[in-house]
Amino acid sequence: MSDSTKTLIWRRNLIAISIVILMSIIGLRFFQFQIINHDQYAAYAENNSIREIRLPAPRGVILDRNGDYLVTNRAQYSLAVIPAEVNNTLEALEGLGRYLDLGPEEINQIVTDASGFYKRYQPVILYDDISFIQRSYIEEHRLEFPGIFFVDRSIRHYPSRARATHIIGYLRPIAEEEYESFRKDGYRMGDVVGAAGIEKALEQRLRGIDGYKYHLVDNLLRDLGSVPHKPTLYPVPGDSIILSIDIDLQATGEQLMEGRRGALILMDPDDGTIFTYVSAPDYVLAPFIGPISPSLWEYWREHPDKVLLNRPADGLYPPGSTFKLIAAAAALAGGVIDPDATILCEGVYPFGDRNFHCNVWPGHGDVDLTAALRVSCNIYFYKLIQQIGFKAWVEMAKKFGFGEATGFDIGQESTGLVPTPDYMDRKYADEGWTAGHLLNLVLGQGDLLVTPLQITRMTAAIANGGRLVHPTLIINANQRSTSSGSIDLPDHVWEHLQNSMYQVVNGHRGTGFRANIPGAQVFGKTGTAENPHGDGHSWFTGYMVTPTGKRVVITVLVELGGLGSRVAAPLAGQVLQAFLERYDATGDQELAEIQ
Repeated sequence: MSDSTKTLIWRRNLIAISIVILMSIIGLRFFQFQIINHDQYAAYAENNSIREIRLPAPRGVILDRNGDYLVTNRAQYSLAVIPAEVNNTLEALEGLGRYLDLGPEEINQIVTDASGFYKRYQPVILYDDISFIQRSYIEEHRLEFPGIFFVDRSIRHYPSRARATHIIGYLRPIAEEEYESFRKDGYRMGDVVGAAGIEKALEQRLRGIDGYKYHLVDNLLRDLGSVPHKPTLYPVPGDSIILSIDIDLQATGEQLMEGRRGALILMDPDDGTIFTYVSAPDYVLAPFIGPISPSLWEYWREHPDKVLLNRPADGLYPPGSTFKLIAAAAALAGGVIDPDATILCEGVYPFGDRNFHCNVWPGHGDVDLTAALRVSCNIYFYKLIQQIGFKAWVEMAKKFGFGEATGFDIGQESTGLVPTPDYMDRKYADEGWTAGHLLNLVLGQGDLLVTPLQITRMTAAIANGGRLVHPTLIINANQRSTSSGSIDLPDHVWEHLQNSMYQVVNGHRGTGFRANIPGAQVFGKTGTAENPHGDGHSWFTGYMVTPTGKRVVITVLVELGGLGSRVAAPLAGQVLQAFLERYDATGDQELAEIQ
């Protein structure tokens, strides 16, 4: 046998052996796939033909203290696709325009805009809020549109006649740039989250647990129905939240503040629970149930009336003469005056090179501390602050919680500003500050800034004898006390402040007489805070004791409203009258039944 023949036979055998080895490997792998690992790969194949459809959990409902609904949910049907699955079938989807007000270009744009790893594999809504008739037409022609499926979800519904906009807050879609921070908590692109108010503060309790259902799809992405051996996991709704507000009183407050800018708060001075919380003007919540148009959002954000501002907790204002109560507390606690001693008010007080005026001309005549509060005499307090001193005035303001957050439970609140000697030194470093600045501060003017919620807490402390409460909108049946500490002042201080506030509403020439209502005791203090842009801000703060001993605190602020005695005081009286009629005999019992 020649060498060439031997070489040829060797090569033939090598090729045959290689083929046998290769076929053996293929056969072994085939055996492994088909026999040994059959169940595993069968499941893989099945999963490739099963679409997991998320069932978003309904958000928890929100009720008032009497069990009436502020926020519920309603069903909404949407048409969706997964972009990664329909890129090759877009032309077929364009026929949806026959049944929806949606052109082929819009469909194409929605799908192609879903770029990025996460977006391509998440459902994209083609059309929101499909009607029953539209859904029926599409279902009849479903095979014409590969890759579509319906998403049933619940959206917010606001059945109450009280808007309670700044209490409830709004929802917004998760922005792409913040998605990573939400994804770890189970959120997906397109989900909405609470962005203000209760919706934000209690997001984790309200959101619930999503469910899932499983549908078969063929190689053309046509939906073939549910998978019998993969049962639906039904969503778990979010928690129901009971708020302390009363829908009827809230609606009354909103009606009274209609056309005004300002705040109205009605609160229990013993536990801080709030019956009425109005920030005016407000805005409409309905557009926030889904993506809101940039133009509408920009309109509200730039609105001249600052409709998005939560005025009771986040608005900053000079408190006007309501802050005379702080000076009175400092004087009584420090023992620097005889409260029964009088000074002569002739309507003007020369100080330095200026004349400081009282609120009436030609003055109030002889007034003591109670009378000075009753008629809101400026001259008395011009002299009083010089006896108290700047430091003692600041310390008393701090004791009442000014210059710090109240502990309000639904998010952002301003701390306000209580000027101190150091602050004044820094601000007026060039020209310097004088005792004349103190004459403004004692009247609640100048650099002093507070929130209506802080004024409400101050009044509550006077009403309850020195306990600072955390204002709250959320009822906690296990822990009703919301006290954040006590103001340590002698009993006679509280008694004098309470008596003086009673005289403001009920005494001769009292500035708060328009807040008086028959059948109850009303205590109060008016204020008119000057501002450079027009009429002063109108203030009234006070409290009422009903015939059965129920106490409730009220604060009303009307921006640019003018005199507190003429505007804020009568508004407060109307709200207190509504509270008296509703809660004098039945309020506590109704609340207990809900809890």
